[in-house]
Amino acid sequence: MTTPQRRPVFRRPRMVPFLATGALIGFFLGAVLAYFGPDAPMASTGQETLALAIPFGLIGGLLGGALYLLAERFSKRR
Repeated sequence: MTTPQRRPVFRRPRMVPFLATGALIGFFLGAVLAYFGPDAPMASTGQETLALAIPFGLIGGLLGGALYLLAERFSKRR
């Protein structure tokens, strides 16, 4: 009887953790920048935080997606 030959198993990266991590980091950076940055004359702290945190979160999600594509491209698969 012959023994089965073992083949390496390669898993590709998962997209959702890359997108979620990028968005959360971007949201956090935008909130920190709004909190510690200069005050806007006609906006409250909450408005200022949302005005920076949401776009930074979207940009972070896009960067996370780009990193996912790079990780998938260079992952070893057959």
